[in-house]
Amino acid sequence: MSRLGTTLTWRFVFWLALLALIPLAVVYSYMQGPVREAFADDQLRILATQARAYSIRLEAASAKEAQSVTDSVADITPNTTFFLLDLTGKYVAHSDNIKKGSYSNSDLGFSLTSFLLTRESAEFFDEKSDTLFASYRKTIIDPVAVVAIRLDKTQSPINNLTKQLLQRLLFSLLVIAVISGVLMFIQLTPAYRLAEFANRLGQKNFSESLNLSTFRGEHRAVAQSLNQLSSSIQTMLTELEQSVIERTHELETRATQLRAAADVGKAATSVRNLAELLQQTANLISARFGFYHVGIFLLDERKEYAVLRAANSAGGKDMLERNHKLKVDEKSIVGYATQNILARIALDVGQDAVFFDNPDLPNTRSEMALPLVASGQVLGALDVQSVESNAFTQSDIATLQILADQIAIAIQNANLFAETERALQTSREVYGEISRNAWRKVLHNQPRVGYLATLPGATQTNANTLEPSLARVFETGQSIISTDGLTLTVPIKVRGQTIGGIRLRKSDISDSWSQEEANLALTLSDQLSGALESARLYQESQQRAARESLVSDISARLSSVSHIDTILRETVQELGQTFGNARVSFQMAEQPNGHGPAKGPENGAEKESDE
Repeated sequence: MSRLGTTLTWRFVFWLALLALIPLAVVYSYMQGPVREAFADDQLRILATQARAYSIRLEAASAKEAQSVTDSVADITPNTTFFLLDLTGKYVAHSDNIKKGSYSNSDLGFSLTSFLLTRESAEFFDEKSDTLFASYRKTIIDPVAVVAIRLDKTQSPINNLTKQLLQRLLFSLLVIAVISGVLMFIQLTPAYRLAEFANRLGQKNFSESLNLSTFRGEHRAVAQSLNQLSSSIQTMLTELEQSVIERTHELETRATQLRAAADVGKAATSVRNLAELLQQTANLISARFGFYHVGIFLLDERKEYAVLRAANSAGGKDMLERNHKLKVDEKSIVGYATQNILARIALDVGQDAVFFDNPDLPNTRSEMALPLVASGQVLGALDVQSVESNAFTQSDIATLQILADQIAIAIQNANLFAETERALQTSREVYGEISRNAWRKVLHNQPRVGYLATLPGATQTNANTLEPSLARVFETGQSIISTDGLTLTVPIKVRGQTIGGIRLRKSDISDSWSQEEANLALTLSDQLSGALESARLYQESQQRAARESLVSDISARLSSVSHIDTILRETVQELGQTFGNARVSFQMAEQPNGHGPAKGPENGAEKESDE
């Protein structure tokens, strides 16, 4: 029995038994309510009749016979109490002879006793004592005859009957519930089996199936549907697993290609030399993607031909030696890609087969060319070839196009780097020549100055001849250490030109110059050369500023004069003052642009300054 079947059966039995309590409650409430009230009314009428008869018999009997009458009536009516009360509430006669002569207040209470003594006859139920009372007397001054009986004693037959009815009804309902539960279990057994099968399907057990011969009616239709569902799910899972395997393989291939593209792109961006960049990129693409041939073409300056610049295969290297190139048109795959800026794939079938008639690459069965585009300009094409037919997919095109874009950017960067290097080298050469010329002038116009540093201090020397070690340094431009290892001479260079030297000598008892000390001296020499170059540039800038200031002052003074003679005189005087001991002359031409002879002192204007 399955857990589902047990749960449903017991639940059905439980609710059926619980619903059975409703008729039991109805029966019990009916037996204990209206029946009890009707029974009490009947008992009150009987008690009233007994009280009347009891009163009549007492009236006919003497006082001494009252107790015997009470006893005889009590013997006839079991469980009933008979007594006779006088006007004071004392028991004149009582079925219990012990209470004769006592007052009824101790048994009945003051209110009940007063109620009985103030009425000729009465029938009522005292809920407090659960007792039925009936009283009767002929006149208000006669003793009152009372008959009392406890309701629970008179109702015991009804209670027994109620219990018997309830027990039989409960037993019948339980039997019905059990039989219904058994029948329900028998009827639901196929449903339980269907539920168990559905549960196994939920646990991904799709290899089982239901035996349709054990089902009937609707259950058979449901079982057939579940078998079809299991078969469909199993087929779908098989297809899904196959699809997942294929998709996983595609994703792994895609991931491998992207990693390879990243590796190639990283390697491509780390190389600055264009030839080395192209060759290394072709080798990496072939190694990472497993292509038979990888070639990189670059357009010539006129963009008419795509020239092979790098290849990995042996046939490709032969084509490199022959300076292989393809015209930019649609007659070749590379030409098509560079002309239309579109990827082109050719297969070893149909019209594309003509492309593979290349004796240098006889094993090619698939070829793809991708344009190399950077900043909107076509730089060339990436040509990849495989020995397999249909070797390229749309995913391959997307991956290799990313790689082609990286290669194009790397090529562009390499070209820009080369151009920048050339421009920088040119500027360095120009500036170096300017600097060397400036130092030549400085050294030519300035006497040879030297300084000697000893323990007492530094002194200036003006020797006309150089020491041999310094002379050798000026000639060779290299550091020199003497044979005894105590003297080190280091050149001072600016832009490759030796403008001075430093001679360092240790005492005779010191160790020779070590390599570390020599390196320190070279570093200090470099710092000194930089400082000297900065001082020279500062001196030049100061001189240039002074000249510009002088020109500005002369221009300002001349602009304030309006007469030509005054302007000429002021100009000559200012120039004479500026150049010191120079003689300045100024003459005006006879005709504009200098045509015709100049006028002499007698017919022209001449100004001189001898300052």
